[in-house]
Amino acid sequence: MRPVSVSQVNEYIAKKLRDDYNLKGLAVEGEISGLSRSGQHYYLTLKDAESQIRCAIWGSNAAKINMELVENGKKIVAVCDISPYAKGGTYSLSIRHVEAAGEGDLMAEFNRIKELLEKEGLFDKKYKKPIPEFPYRIGIVTSSTGAAIEDIRKIITAKNDFTDILIFPTLVQGVGAVRSICENIEKANRLAKEGLRIDTLIVGRGGGSPEDLAAFNDEEVCRTIFASEIPVISAVGHESDFSISDMVADVRAETPTAAADMAVMNTFELRDTIDYFSEQLVTSAKNKTEAQRLLLCSRSDLLFANIKSKINESASIVDKAVIVLKENDPRQVFAKGYAAVTDDKGQIVPDISIIKEGKEYTIKMTGGSFTATASDVRKDH
Repeated sequence: MRPVSVSQVNEYIAKKLRDDYNLKGLAVEGEISGLSRSGQHYYLTLKDAESQIRCAIWGSNAAKINMELVENGKKIVAVCDISPYAKGGTYSLSIRHVEAAGEGDLMAEFNRIKELLEKEGLFDKKYKKPIPEFPYRIGIVTSSTGAAIEDIRKIITAKNDFTDILIFPTLVQGVGAVRSICENIEKANRLAKEGLRIDTLIVGRGGGSPEDLAAFNDEEVCRTIFASEIPVISAVGHESDFSISDMVADVRAETPTAAADMAVMNTFELRDTIDYFSEQLVTSAKNKTEAQRLLLCSRSDLLFANIKSKINESASIVDKAVIVLKENDPRQVFAKGYAAVTDDKGQIVPDISIIKEGKEYTIKMTGGSFTATASDVRKDH
């Protein structure tokens, strides 16, 4: 048997597909998923309950299509042609017309759960718990092998060398994802009640199609997040993705990276800030101490000057008192030839009228005293 090349096989299949009349002008009904744009072109997946197919809307056709109908979760009827890609051995549908076909099943369920939980008040701000500013430990409920966990680790360790990270390996899409997410949120809360400190939970995953993110729109997952006693940061998908988990969580982060960034304080910047203010405090204390020292010295000098002035003033008063005392000292009077007369009881006799003739009196004068008997007492007239 003569072998053929891979390229020959692909070219043959591609030609067969292009020539098949049944694959031209197909009206295909499906739900839009994974919509993206590159330049003027749009790429998406049409899916139903059992299968899916890749599609493209080329820029030349996009101008003729009502692109408001082209949104994730919407069911459309797309008029399209088969578009094989021989080099890659793949095929897709090239869409040239779009009509609305009712709301997609995923979107309908999304809106049903959203309206139900909103009516019950699960989105109310009064239930939002604050995210701790200085967490000791952060629990992360996500896949242990995806890009999200690596992004979260990288951000936290780059900003913070204090906070511990506790990972709860979790299925985040497909069969069993809902139960896995709920069990790990409940497990984190149970461990916290048993004494393992967990300050914040980050619950989420990286981006994906609406069906990839479907578990985070599940009613059970949303109610479990709402019931968590540990504050929850929801980080589901990328910036343009929005889940019901985001609405019931305490805080929504646009990406897992953003969640990690808001979950922890930058301890390196904090240390720099503390060091700066410590230096400012020391400098301020030194300046204050020096100012108080100078003030104390000034007041001490003033106090000493006042004391000296008071001493000088008191000394002057004492000197004057000494002069007065000297002037009034009886001995000074005696020196001038005067004498003091005392009776037998030692009392000064101040007036001649007290002198009685025949009675002895003591006469004190400079150098001593003597006793004399009064006689011939004469009063001045």
